[in-house]
Amino acid sequence: GGRDVGRYIGTTSFDCTWRLWDAERCSELLLQEGHTRALYAITFHPDGSLVATAGLDSLVRVWDLRTGKSIQVLQGHVKQILALDFSANGASLASGSDDHTIRLWDLRKKKAAYTIPAHSSLISHVRFQPTYGRFLMSTSYDNKVKLWSTRDYTLLKTMEGHEGRVMCGDISDDGQHFATAAMDHTWKLWGHS
Repeated sequence: GGRDVGRYIGTTSFDCTWRLWDAERCSELLLQEGHTRALYAITFHPDGSLVATAGLDSLVRVWDLRTGKSIQVLQGHVKQILALDFSANGASLASGSDDHTIRLWDLRKKKAAYTIPAHSSLISHVRFQPTYGRFLMSTSYDNKVKLWSTRDYTLLKTMEGHEGRVMCGDISDDGQHFATAAMDHTWKLWGHS
């Protein structure tokens, strides 16, 4: 069975651990070890049964929240991983790395299904369109925001306008708007047109 993901918070740490917290009770539920270097990214599976973590060891680990055990280790990036997101249907996982690529992991086959040479610098954030997962957004230290088709992984759109590294982004539930924040001390709201 799944969990009410909205009730839980996942955090990552420089001490190579991640934690699961109960937001209502303000209590720690899990303290997990398994990575060898600092962690930067965590994401929950849509059904609440899994969590994925990644960081400076260049590995993605998938954990079963029912048992607390690491059930998959996904290898392929050659530099640190700073971004993770599960697709809306939960079948794939995107990871963004300092190797300038996004990897799309097929969780059933336990391997990378596709690698996108996405940016000219570190990828700081990846986010699937929440409702249908028709596209993937990536942000980067190259000051750009890009949208990728999840059907064939082609570039749909490049959004330029930040004058500093783009640190993070999010997508509205309907997929029509994107918010990004950058080191140029600005945040921007973009339209899908």
